[in-house]
Amino acid sequence: MNGTATIINYTANAHAIVSAAGRISTTPGSADEIYRNSSENAPSANLKLIGKILSSGHESVLEHVSVNLSFDNVSVYVEQFMIEFRLASFTVKSRRYVDFGQMGYVTPDFSSFPALQEKDLRTTYQNHMEYLFGRYSYLIEKGVPKEDARFVLPYSFQSNFYCTVNGRELIKIMNEMAWGRGKDFPELVRLGRSLFDQCRQCLPFLAVQKTAFDLRQSLDRHLADDLKNSSVDIKEGNTVTLLRGTRHPEQLICQAALLGCGICRLDEAEPVHTEMQKTIIAQILKSSRKRELEQACFTLRFNRISLAGITHLVRHRMQSAVIPDYIRTCSFGRYVVPESIVHLGLEEEYREVFRKAGKAADRLGKMGIPFHDRIYLLLSGMTLPVMTTMNANELNTFIRLRTCNRAQWEIKECADALLKILRETYPVLFSFYGPSCFVSGTCPEGRMSCGKMREVREFYGM
Repeated sequence: MNGTATIINYTANAHAIVSAAGRISTTPGSADEIYRNSSENAPSANLKLIGKILSSGHESVLEHVSVNLSFDNVSVYVEQFMIEFRLASFTVKSRRYVDFGQMGYVTPDFSSFPALQEKDLRTTYQNHMEYLFGRYSYLIEKGVPKEDARFVLPYSFQSNFYCTVNGRELIKIMNEMAWGRGKDFPELVRLGRSLFDQCRQCLPFLAVQKTAFDLRQSLDRHLADDLKNSSVDIKEGNTVTLLRGTRHPEQLICQAALLGCGICRLDEAEPVHTEMQKTIIAQILKSSRKRELEQACFTLRFNRISLAGITHLVRHRMQSAVIPDYIRTCSFGRYVVPESIVHLGLEEEYREVFRKAGKAADRLGKMGIPFHDRIYLLLSGMTLPVMTTMNANELNTFIRLRTCNRAQWEIKECADALLKILRETYPVLFSFYGPSCFVSGTCPEGRMSCGKMREVREFYGM
């Protein structure tokens, strides 16, 4: 494992900014005066004050510090782990457009095994990886789009990305990697501790280790054996299930709009009839703020979404996504089959990749590969269920972007299925939802437009 996580930049004079933020609520003077005084203090004096502030539990001052990170040649699992942190910004190398045939892959550290077993594990693992990357390149040579060929890439393939995060969230990330949810994955532990060591050098007030809580271990102690040992129920049939939604969301949203505009108090608001609801919601959707939509929330389950597709989903950060344990939930018998594969007559060869990958995983398991290193054996096309809750504002963003013809086909199928069920259940509110050209009457894609705006608007206007 040679991947790295590096602090490449951070807020200048960070200790002065954080200590000034800690002083401002109890110190006379203007914001500029307090910052100047903090800048003139010795760093040790500021760090001492920061320590006192943090020991009192007031961590919000750390959010004034911005840290830029680079992740170089790490596994895509690290990328997936990171991108679930919602108070961060990410820019990744796209698998839709970049050929990953020569990007390389992560190999677990087998050095703790006896020499002969280590050699056998490493050889078997690397031969399997070379086979999978060879299949990926073969599919591309046969005309399969990169975004579809990527489904046969193992979760060991190397990713490179940037992350920008505030200081408070960085503490959370490092602790989750090294001592929290990532503690059983050697790659995550190594990267998390590396960031921790870097913080000790340049941002020592961020090198804060916290007590970790392992939810699964706790549940294992409290649940009956037949429950905790059961597998996740994979729902077949519908792509999306609406589990729960706010009652009468249109009425609630309209009441919020009337209250926010000072037209009437919430407790005096009379039920708004359907035509007026439509008028109000249409005007809300023209607003840049749309806070009224956030009063209504909807809990959904995407019943089968690929590991690659999860990346598209969790990039929408204003949601509460729950993703099951990959190793315990994924099966080599459940995966997506792109239409391009079928159209090119490659379906049987594609399915054979998953069959061979399953056999290789079984063989490596019997050879002793550690349980959590099996994450690298999973293929990007394997599917699992994801549960999430979004408010109506975030759903507007998600549906607007993901029902567009420019969206990746799998996440578009999910978004279209979601919109269909939402329109059936809440016809007034979600009749306004659809791709950007349907919502606004203009296409934001420029030269990348599908050129079918009239047909799209007619389809979603049905």
